[in-house]
Amino acid sequence: MKKKKLTKKEIEEAIGGLSSNDQVLWKEILELKQIFSLYLIYRKEVFNEDIEDFNKFVTSKAKEFEQQRSEDKEGA
Repeated sequence: MKKKKLTKKEIEEAIGGLSSNDQVLWKEILELKQIFSLYLIYRKEVFNEDIEDFNKFVTSKAKEFEQQRSEDKEGA
């Protein structure tokens, strides 16, 4: 079976499709961030939880993840 080259039109359509997928994903990410922010505000108001503790926890875990990732790259 022979492979055929894509036409310019097919390439442009594929790129356009990828672009719209990116926009959909970005919209979903923004919606999730808003929902999560509202949830944290709710927890603060209803349960008197300190949001800063959660932020510190997430920051420390992100740093651990980045450190592990850089170590993995150095080892490879």
